[in-house]
Amino acid sequence: MRTTAIAYVEASSALARMRKGNRLSPAQLRKALEALDTLWQDLYVHAVTAKVIQTAAQAALDHALRAYDALHLAGALAFAEGEEIAFACWDRELSEAASKHSFALIPEQL
Repeated sequence: MRTTAIAYVEASSALARMRKGNRLSPAQLRKALEALDTLWQDLYVHAVTAKVIQTAAQAALDHALRAYDALHLAGALAFAEGEEIAFACWDRELSEAASKHSFALIPEQL
């Protein structure tokens, strides 16, 4: 599986926010973070290069995306060069932007 380096920060942030909102207990948070660390070891991580940053900046302008969302899209675009890949997200604006770049979306609709 492929991902950009910021995906780890995004996943950690989501888990922390779930804990803050009492959707995870301290023990569940610890277990989820351990699972994230285990999963992360099996991922191919794409570096955030100058080209990815430029693409992200343009994506932010083109689609009015938040910075991290623009970086996610730019990372996916870097991976997609010459390949068909799926784009997974649960953010409506980011999903709409990804669909404009012809990614197969997971989930297909939000």
